[in-house]
Amino acid sequence: MKTILRPFVLLPVALLLNPAHAQYTTPGTGQSYGLSELVDISGGVFTATSGTSYLQNADFTLAATDTLLITADVTWALAASASINIAGSFIAAPVDQLYITSEVAGQPHQGMRFEDSSSVYLQRTSILEGGGIKCLTGNLILSHCTISGQVSNATTGAALELSRGQAIIDHVDFLNNEAAAISSAANLSAAPQISHCNFLYNGFANQNRPQINLGPSGADTTRILNNIVTGDPANTMAGGIAFSSLLGVEGHVVIDSNTVVDNRYGIAVTGSSVSSLISNNIITDNNTQGDPNLGGSGINLNGGITNVSMVSGNQISGNLWGITLQNAVMTNLGDTVEASFNPGGNSFAGNGNGGVIYALYNNTPNAVPAMNNCWDYETADMDSAAVATVIFDSADDNSLGPVYFMPFSPCDITTGIGSPSAEDALTIYPNPSSGEVTIRSEQPLEQYALCNAKGQLVRSGQGPLDRTLVLHDLRTGPYLLRADGQGVNYVGKIVVE
Repeated sequence: MKTILRPFVLLPVALLLNPAHAQYTTPGTGQSYGLSELVDISGGVFTATSGTSYLQNADFTLAATDTLLITADVTWALAASASINIAGSFIAAPVDQLYITSEVAGQPHQGMRFEDSSSVYLQRTSILEGGGIKCLTGNLILSHCTISGQVSNATTGAALELSRGQAIIDHVDFLNNEAAAISSAANLSAAPQISHCNFLYNGFANQNRPQINLGPSGADTTRILNNIVTGDPANTMAGGIAFSSLLGVEGHVVIDSNTVVDNRYGIAVTGSSVSSLISNNIITDNNTQGDPNLGGSGINLNGGITNVSMVSGNQISGNLWGITLQNAVMTNLGDTVEASFNPGGNSFAGNGNGGVIYALYNNTPNAVPAMNNCWDYETADMDSAAVATVIFDSADDNSLGPVYFMPFSPCDITTGIGSPSAEDALTIYPNPSSGEVTIRSEQPLEQYALCNAKGQLVRSGQGPLDRTLVLHDLRTGPYLLRADGQGVNYVGKIVVE
C-alpha cells in the first residue's frame, strides 16, 4: 500500500538584523595596522599575551578607510563580551594559520561583523568559538579556512550569514556549529560561490535548519559545487542543502558534484521564481528523523509553477524518498526532445518507507519527463512494470500528473552508482579507535591534516598516506581528516573512543 506524501515546511532563512557597537575604533586615516600596532594605540582593548598571541578585551571596529593586515601565524583571542566589526579592508594571509578564538574555552566571544563597506580576504584562518559571522559585504573571499563552534546570538543565525554579492567560499571546513553553517537573507539577494568545502555536524541546536540554508540569488547564480555535507544522526532536524525564494525574489542555483549524507533530507529547492540545476550529486541515507511526512527526501522540489529544475546524473540511495515533487513545480529528470533535452542518468536504490520503495513521487498535476534513468541499481533486468512500482504518479492517483520514464537505462549492478566516494577511497581502520589507526589512500597524496571538532590542528604530515597515527593523547570524539594531492581531495572522519 503506497502512502500519500505530506509536505514538510522549510522555515525561511534569517532576515537582516541590527548591528553591534564597539569600544575602540581605528582612526580612519587610511592606515594599515597589524595586531601589534593595535596593542600600542587601542588603550588596552588589545594586549599582547606572548610573542604570537593577542587578547582583545572589548569591542573593536576597523574604520572604513583603514586596513587590518595579518601575515604572521598568531592567535587572536577575544573576551566573551568582545566582538569584531570590520568596515575597512581585512586581509589575513599567514604562513600556516591564524586562529581567531575565545579567551576561555566554552565561553564564545560575540562574533564578527563585516559591514557593507568592507573588503575581506582570509586565507588559512580558523575562526573558533564565537557568535558567528554576519557578512553585509559582497567583497568576501574565504580560502582554506575553518569555521567551527559558532553559536547564535542577537545578530547572527548561522556560522556565516551572507547578505549580498558573490562571496567566494573555497576549501573551508564548517565543523560542529550550532545552527546552519552558511545562510543568506530571505529579503535580499546573495549568490555565494561555495566549492570544495566540508560541512560536518552543523546544526547541533537541532532546529529546522539545513547545514547550507540559502535564500534567493537575484539575477546572479548561486553555485554549490564539489562539497561534502555530512550530518550527525543525532541532529534529527538538520537538513543538508536548501535553496529557497519564499518572498518572490528571483533565484538561480547550480548544485553539482556534492556528497550529501546522513541529514534529515538531502537537497531541497523551495518557493517560486526559482531555476535550479541539480546534477552529479551523491545523496545517501538522508533519513535521520525517520518520519516520511516531515522529510527524508534525497531531493525535494516544492513550490509554484515558476520553480523550474533540471535534474541529471545524481546517485540517490537509502533515503526515505528518492525525489519528491510538490505543489506545482516543473521538473525535468530526463528528456529526449531537443528543445528540453536532459540526458537523465539519475540512479536510484533503496529509497523507501513503510515497506514501499519510492524512487520518484510526483505530487504535482504536471507531467514529468524522466527518461534514461536507472530506477534501481540493486536489481538487474528491471522491466517497465517493475519501474512503475517505484514511481508514484497518475497511475496511483488520477489527480496527479504522469511520469514518462520510457526509455529507462539498464543498471550495472556490479558497479552500482559510480565512482567511490572520498571515504571509500581513503581507508581508515580500525575506526572508531582508542589507540592507533592505519590510513591508506588509493591515490598518491602530498599532505594530510587531522583537526578536532573545533577546527584545531592536532596532527599533520607530508607525503603519500600509508601510515599509522597514534591517538592515545587525544580526547574522545570525532576528528576530521583531510588529505590532498594532485587532483584529489579526500575527507574522512576518525572517531576516538
